[in-house]
Amino acid sequence: MEYYCLLQSAVSYIESRVRSEIDCGRLSGSFGVSEAHFRDVFAAQMGIPPGRYALSRRVANAAFEMAHTDRSIVDIALDFGFDCPDTFTRAFRRETGMTPSAFRSARVPVGRVRLAAGAYGPGLGKTREVPAGPPRPEEIMTTSRIEKTGDSCVLYGVQKVQYKPGECTPFPASLRSCLNYMGQDIRYHHLMAATGAAFRLRWNASAWDPGNVDIMNVFADPEEAFVRGFRAAGRSFSILRRTADSTKEEFASFIRAEIDAGRPVIALGIIGPPEACIVTGYRAGGDVLLGWNFFQDFPEFGGGGAADESGYFLTDGWWENPSTRMLMSIGEECAEPPALAGLLETAIEVLGTETVTKAGGCSHFGGQAAYRALAAALSDDANFPGGMPLPALFERLMCVDDALMMIGEARAAGAAWMEEVAASLDGSGKAAPASLARKAAESLARERGVADEIEAMPEWREPGEKRALALASPAVRKKIVALVRKAAEFDQAAAAAIRELRDALR
Repeated sequence: MEYYCLLQSAVSYIESRVRSEIDCGRLSGSFGVSEAHFRDVFAAQMGIPPGRYALSRRVANAAFEMAHTDRSIVDIALDFGFDCPDTFTRAFRRETGMTPSAFRSARVPVGRVRLAAGAYGPGLGKTREVPAGPPRPEEIMTTSRIEKTGDSCVLYGVQKVQYKPGECTPFPASLRSCLNYMGQDIRYHHLMAATGAAFRLRWNASAWDPGNVDIMNVFADPEEAFVRGFRAAGRSFSILRRTADSTKEEFASFIRAEIDAGRPVIALGIIGPPEACIVTGYRAGGDVLLGWNFFQDFPEFGGGGAADESGYFLTDGWWENPSTRMLMSIGEECAEPPALAGLLETAIEVLGTETVTKAGGCSHFGGQAAYRALAAALSDDANFPGGMPLPALFERLMCVDDALMMIGEARAAGAAWMEEVAASLDGSGKAAPASLARKAAESLARERGVADEIEAMPEWREPGEKRALALASPAVRKKIVALVRKAAEFDQAAAAAIRELRDALR
């Protein structure tokens, strides 16, 4: 079980019980780990001991009540477990820099923020009674420019990448952002199709695997999706892989050369797991890196730390992160992007390949076999025994949510690309092939709609602990299995339409 599943479940558990005292011994015991191990992991990743974190969440929720209700401060304090007004005032001042009465008088806004993946709650940062100086103007941070000194260079104006509706696959998003910064107009859904990511569903053949969604599982060669992405852009590229003999200076030198030339670098890792991110600059000769990372705001993945005024992450621990495995440079435009026929073959290959086995022997089901495996895993009550620790449920939930993302967000990108293909074929006077492209787009869009149906289930609407507990219910899983099988039918129809389109264009 990955440590981030432990942290996500702990954050969700604490947030749903902010009106009561949290016993770390009981909490860790329910998670199936020792109290000492739980405290060490939590403090190391979240930057704060679990007891202090729980206290801060009680204060944040109390502040939310103060900001959005007319209830008395004393009643709110009692409601959140503070028996003594003085104790509440001290805790509140320590967390906000203000007394509760001054906070309410100042009408400090308190909204909801993401606390961890799938967990949300009131957001409360340190608030000073004397406001800080004005922030740097937004246009300064977004205008493309290079700031270079003796031992630093930062490329400003690279568009942020993050998890958001319609853009949840890190490598295509990162490549699109870098290429746009470098002056090349290319769409996310085009790169999703070219890399095969728009048509993937992968399910580990032997375990509950939070890495199923990784783009490196699309093909037997883990780097193939990257190669196809660069080729789709018509770009040269180079890759520096981390080996047992690699050094930090070797990686820093690679980054300095690219950034100094005005080119952002795509990296795996830096912050969090080995997913793609963007390095947009360096300081202290490369000891400190800046950029955008999908996990930079997720404390359980090692994010949530320092940030540049631009919003770029700042990290000096990038080399110590074992998930920092690869750097990719983006060269000049050197060739024509692949023709439509080649992209259609990619779609057919990814939709039709039922087993993907890597050189190390790790196998994932793909195509229709992946849908069958997902349905079988959800149908097997032995995978969800009574009394299962919450972190283990979170691990299974992560796998299911990632599968739904591939069925949903990825197929939405595939549908958008097929609609674009249809419009291009119409413009070329090829009405019959255009009709086939729209047929494929419709099936992919309907498949995406199935994922929306699951997300809209009353038992599934609220992420975090409630959704994890819902997954343990055989009745809920039965509903999901029926919809997964429905999605598989749409996927099969889309694959058939794309094959017809390929044949019609030959």
